[in-house]
Amino acid sequence: MNQADRIRIFAEELWTWFDQNKRTLPWRDLVEKDDDHRAYLVLVSEIMLQQTQVSRVIDLYQKFIQTFPHLESLSKASNAEILRAWKGLGYNSRALRLRDAARTIHNDFAGQFPRTQGELVTIKGIGDYTAGALLNFAFDIPTPCIDVNIRRIVHRFFYGPEQADGTFAHSDTELTNVLQSIMDTALLMKRRTAKDFFSALMDFGSLVCTKNNPKWELFSPGMQSACKAYGKEIKRTKKVNKKEPGSLILGRFIPERLTRGKIIEFLRSHPDGARVSAIGEAIRNDWEKSKDAWLRDILSRLCRDELVQRRSKIYRL
Repeated sequence: MNQADRIRIFAEELWTWFDQNKRTLPWRDLVEKDDDHRAYLVLVSEIMLQQTQVSRVIDLYQKFIQTFPHLESLSKASNAEILRAWKGLGYNSRALRLRDAARTIHNDFAGQFPRTQGELVTIKGIGDYTAGALLNFAFDIPTPCIDVNIRRIVHRFFYGPEQADGTFAHSDTELTNVLQSIMDTALLMKRRTAKDFFSALMDFGSLVCTKNNPKWELFSPGMQSACKAYGKEIKRTKKVNKKEPGSLILGRFIPERLTRGKIIEFLRSHPDGARVSAIGEAIRNDWEKSKDAWLRDILSRLCRDELVQRRSKIYRL
């Protein structure tokens, strides 16, 4: 099968599958007439979905939008306000990056989102994929963009399975060129939009062409014929985690990022802040005065990252 036939079959089968399996999500099919407000809603969803499962994001997204219904309200939020609204999502630095991006768009672009990828990526907190997602989902400007799901789908269908260590033999540049051809073919095939096309890819990657144990039985005959990875075992070598900062708690190694998360969670419910000892007693089962210096080091890094602030001996969001 040549590349053009493979692209055509893939596009046809993807639309057929999507018509029957499309997910209903609160950030999809937005009816807002204001393009920039629609872009704001898309931006919030995209940042939340980074490293977080869709099922976890749905309810938290809706609550967040109720708290910050517009770009301007988010741009004016304090660190403490944004971190409290982010409760339950983890990776708290994302919340500040989202707020800072909103502040830049509000202050430097008069509240209007740029309509080109080159301009969007100049905004701190917006990378290549997020810029492409904004163009596709908010403005319906067809823009090839690669994330982990799309990379996996394109590589498997057009080149074969990823390598045992989870990496891909072909570069994102190669995959983006193929994706451009798929998108061009798919959009000519039916009266569909760029947001439909990328929604279809996301749903297919999440529900069928999954990272581990892809559901080959759900592939249509057309998908089977097009996919170079179809039916092949997706092998994984045992992942070797890089050593990260942490400490022993009752004989168990706890990464520092988890300790940081516990500190933020404690301070969310203590708006007046707390001293080192109170924080330590709340987050560690083996707390004792001798660990003050250890905790102050972590708190100082949280202050440096602007997730926590210190006033005299009191730490607060």
